[in-house]
Amino acid sequence: MKTINAIVKVLTALAAVAGAVYIIATYGDAIVAWAKDIWKKFSTVTVNVTVAEDAEPAATAPVSEEEFAAEEPAEAPSEEPAEEPVAEEAAPIADESDFEG
Repeated sequence: MKTINAIVKVLTALAAVAGAVYIIATYGDAIVAWAKDIWKKFSTVTVNVTVAEDAEPAATAPVSEEEFAAEEPAEAPSEEPAEEPVAEEAAPIADESDFEG
């Protein structure tokens, strides 16, 4: 009886994983688009800076989509990996005699 319970638990876990993979494969693009839309709605920039003690606080203003799109994006990292320096003549770290025993 214990083995049947273990098999049922394993099959249930596999079915859950298969279902998650199916949902992500089928609706992945829609999920990403929805997440980006939600991120845009909640990513407003507020500014509240005081210049002096007597000054009134600055008004807070959310950034509109047009202003956000008009800003130049930050420089994206290059997709090429940085080249690592290669030693011209590297000495061997271990000899075959080190492993004989």
